[in-house]
Amino acid sequence: MANVVAALCQLCFGANEEEQPPGNKYVVEENTIQRDQIEERPRGGRESQHQGQEGEGDPTPIEDPDPIQDVVVDPAVSYDDSLSGICTRLWELDTNRLQPGRDYEIDTQGRARYVEKGETPRDMARDPLFSWVDEDKVNSIPTFKAFISLLDNYSEKVGTSEEVTAEEEEENWTFLNACLETDVLQEAHKYLAGKDLVPEDEEGFKQRLYDLWFKLYSRTRGRMDSSGFEHVFVGETRGRNKEVTGLHNWVQFYLQEKKGSIDYTGFKSRGTDNYDQLITIQFTWNGNVKPVGSSFIGTSPEFELA
Repeated sequence: MANVVAALCQLCFGANEEEQPPGNKYVVEENTIQRDQIEERPRGGRESQHQGQEGEGDPTPIEDPDPIQDVVVDPAVSYDDSLSGICTRLWELDTNRLQPGRDYEIDTQGRARYVEKGETPRDMARDPLFSWVDEDKVNSIPTFKAFISLLDNYSEKVGTSEEVTAEEEEENWTFLNACLETDVLQEAHKYLAGKDLVPEDEEGFKQRLYDLWFKLYSRTRGRMDSSGFEHVFVGETRGRNKEVTGLHNWVQFYLQEKKGSIDYTGFKSRGTDNYDQLITIQFTWNGNVKPVGSSFIGTSPEFELA
């Protein structure tokens, strides 16, 4: 749990995602996980189909994957008021989170190599990252279902103006309303309102969330071509170097990989506690390169929104 919380805080508040060239020393500070800066520890897992690749481990049986039903959260309990305290609280409240080995399985395979801008990465993973996902379960959870309906509302190319239709705006509000019914976002609201960072009333908080995630802004030439939601959850492409920016959501990654639009080329770092619920990976998306990107695996949309 400590590793999960440290990773969450680092991922959300200031982690550097720029890939570093070979030769830089790995730096691990106490209670901190840096993106792509952690020396890989030997670990077990399903045997890779890539013989002789880096990053392979001896196969070991999967033990109890921290079942979500074992988490008991008492709303009356007072939790640490620090950032790590609220992160722990939200993680424990995320009962819609999918569990590794039960609801999905990933195959990290080989360690990705450093790639210069504009270059095509060497593929260290013959197979997809996701071996399987329980789509019936995903589609049965209201926040996941509402989230998926938003993913086709955007143009991935930076510089292409976004036009939000009335139907798309309604989908945005439907998603926020579903998230606000969860304990995760209600707890986040209580925490932020207690620090006078957001309005105390739910409607005011919901409007703040809408402005934060869905209000359009310009990335290039004054065109309203981006939003927080598009960048973080959907992903964007830009420049002559054909770079991918954003795209940190595992559901979007899985769906794009299933379509054949994403080619997973290997992991950079992996693992929180005993399971890969936070990983840093490399991939291409419609021929555009993501040299290094971090993502939680299995977490609910409301958890990542919070």
